Amino acid sequence: MAGGTCLVCDKKVPAKKMQAHLLGHFGGGGKGGACLVRANGGGPYWLYARVSGKAKLSGLDDLLRSVWVECCGHLSSFSDGNVTYLSMSDGFGDPREKTMKVNAVKVLAGSGGLGYTYDFGTSTELGVEFVCMCSGAGMKKSVELAARNAEIKYDCSECGAKGAAAEICTECMWDDEGGGMMCAECAKKHDDEDFLPVVNSPRMGMCGYTG
Repeated sequence: MAGGTCLVCDKKVPAKKMQAHLLGHFGGGGKGGACLVRANGGGPYWLYARVSGKAKLSGLDDLLRSVWVECCGHLSSFSDGNVTYLSMSDGFGDPREKTMKVNAVKVLAGSGGLGYTYDFGTSTELGVEFVCMCSGAGMKKSVELAARNAEIKYDCSECGAKGAAAEICTECMWDDEGGGMMCAECAKKHDDEDFLPVVNSPRMGMCGYTG
């Protein structure tokens, strides 16, 4: 799995060591007023965020949108399997549906983790894992990105150029599993016209997402 960058010290850290590295900055295991969470986007995509004790789930939703998924203002939700927390502000006739205006740390710590969905049409599914309580010292925002995976380099599926893929043909990516990744030159020669950029996100190639 790809390593990433600690945004606290700008150090490059292997993925398997990032959690311990971050807890070296924030502490862990106690009642520190904040918590550390890990979001998994499938494959090589992951990030860590520090969530203050005052944060709402809507704040974590905002961070996931800004870093990974926002494209067209779609609705989103968190779910623990029993309760679904929706980004919409009204229409909660079902007792199992609630707003995201709830304390994020309490929900995350109580459930151990949540599923996250952005866009109920062309959906991007993420997992959000509660890691542990940690210090909230120095936080400037209620939810802060702490680390994320390094940019993933993909080979061109047409000419085979290593790490050169810059565009995705959104028609080919669905018709040919693993295909559609093209370097700039091959994209210019390709017959289809529906392209999206290669970006560091699990929503890459979906809907109108450009990073």
